Amino acid sequence: MAKTYGLAGVLEFFLTRKLSLRRRWLSSDEAQLLEQYRALTENDQVAMRYLIGAMQSISRF
Repeated sequence: MAKTYGLAGVLEFFLTRKLSLRRRWLSSDEAQLLEQYRALTENDQVAMRYLIGAMQSISRF
């Protein structure tokens, strides 16, 4: 089963990496999203990934 990467996947990427290759600081909006993502339980994070994947599949963009 292939993994679906959406907003949650991107957030997880930011959380798990040690150093940024470009050494870019996060904007205040990105920092706020990370803070909210960290507050989620593991089950909520999984549910968020599925929800974002479903939204991407019906989006025309």
